[in-house]
Amino acid sequence: MIGIDISDSMKAEDRYPNRLSFSKQKAIELIKAAPHNRIGVLAFAKHDYIVSPLSFDHSSVAFLLSKVNTKNITEKGTHLDSMLNSAISMLSHADTKNLLIFTDGGDKDDFSQEIELAKENGLRIFIIAVGTSKGSPVRQESGGFVKHNGNILISKLNENIKELSLETGGVYIESVLGEEDIMTMLKEIEDITEKSTLKKETIPQYTQLFYYPLALALFFLLLAFASVPLKWAKHLVVLGALVLGQQDIRAGILDFKKLDEAKEAYVKQEYKSAQSTYEDFAIDSAEATYNLANTMYKQENYERALKVYKSVKTEDKDLQARSLYNSANTQVKLKAYAEALKTYEEALEIKEDKQTRENYEAVKKFLEEKKKQEEEKKDKNKDKEDKDKQNQESKDKKDSGKDQQDKEKSENKKDKENKDKEKSKDKKEKQKSEKKEDKDKKEEASKKDKKDTSAKDKQAKENNSDKKENKQKSEKNETPLEKTEIQKAEEPNQTFNNKKMSELEAKKWINLIKKSQKGHLYKMQDIEHEEDSNEKPW
Repeated sequence: MIGIDISDSMKAEDRYPNRLSFSKQKAIELIKAAPHNRIGVLAFAKHDYIVSPLSFDHSSVAFLLSKVNTKNITEKGTHLDSMLNSAISMLSHADTKNLLIFTDGGDKDDFSQEIELAKENGLRIFIIAVGTSKGSPVRQESGGFVKHNGNILISKLNENIKELSLETGGVYIESVLGEEDIMTMLKEIEDITEKSTLKKETIPQYTQLFYYPLALALFFLLLAFASVPLKWAKHLVVLGALVLGQQDIRAGILDFKKLDEAKEAYVKQEYKSAQSTYEDFAIDSAEATYNLANTMYKQENYERALKVYKSVKTEDKDLQARSLYNSANTQVKLKAYAEALKTYEEALEIKEDKQTRENYEAVKKFLEEKKKQEEEKKDKNKDKEDKDKQNQESKDKKDSGKDQQDKEKSENKKDKENKDKEKSKDKKEKQKSEKKEDKDKKEEASKKDKKDTSAKDKQAKENNSDKKENKQKSEKNETPLEKTEIQKAEEPNQTFNNKKMSELEAKKWINLIKKSQKGHLYKMQDIEHEEDSNEKPW
């Protein structure tokens, strides 16, 4: 038996969407995972209510369980006594009496009476605790929260209820978002409980073959009455056709058998065998088409499986939701995450489902993180490009400054060569001028010598008598003139540049000053965001 707590505290939202919906979904998943167990359901608050008796019809039990709600419950509180008595009564003819309870524990601290009642009747109690120790407010139908003296009440998980399961030989597990809790609980129940073998009965199913000899007899009868009017002959032919057409009815029965065989092959993981059978019925049945896609998915043929899922055409909302859910899972396998997120949304619009919601949130979170990483990578690449650009600009400026320096050196060298050239030219002109002056002096001295010689000749003519004597005397007393040429030693001239600094030189010095200035490096710290302790996990 499964007991579902439907008291108002189960409306708390520390489990998505609330404790009650969360518990119902967990119970339905457990029913699906236990196909060989006989299961019944009780709902309880202050009093208990039978939702379904013990049954192997799990689809009906799950359907009735999904309709359980708290709208019609007017009496407040959580009482286990009445529910335990009902469970004991419904399990009275069973060899083993197991009760699995989904509850938040209520507000009771001592469960000694319930423990004694369970032990006296051999009832073993298993508990899946729904809720958190942190707790959550209880939402009302109007949208507000339950208050006491103006303060919002917080419903927390009552861990004292674990004594009820431990003292009766059961198991206590706190619920989780995944399926680990129900799978572990189911394994514990099977390990503790002695497995009973169901009675097997073989029901023969006969194949009717009478229509073969009947058809043959009608054929011979037709020959025997060949002389009858044509109108009667036509009736006989139609009758024979109808009898032979009974094979189609038998074919319909065989179809169900083949589908059952395909289902068994799928459970045994013989997917190729199941696929070949489902392919024969996929044209006429949406369920078969859906199962065909499942076999392809199990064989990791995801692309083809996705096409088949999309080809499922049905008015059944549940089948539509399952097809969309599996399509989204297939798209995740194909790494088409954006399309998968959209498909999950379509499935949730048709039917709200816990697993679909969890997958939707997981894919959504993954896409957000991926987008964030891409933006960070983009920003990082941009920063790198900016840094490379700055380095290139700095290098260009450095190269430009070097070219400018080389240019200035070249111009200075050229100016120096021009100055040296002008200096050499001036020196040559000066030497030329000095040579010209020496030449003029020589010419004047030559003219003077000639003049003196002319005067001496005239005097010699006038004094013919004394010419010879004077000549001899002049030659005897004359002192030769030693002509020496004096060269002046040139001292090096020091040239001073009294001009103002040129614009080119000014730019050169400005560039050097700018290059000598050092920059500053700042490291920005990320802003730390404080977490909201009241934020709900979903």
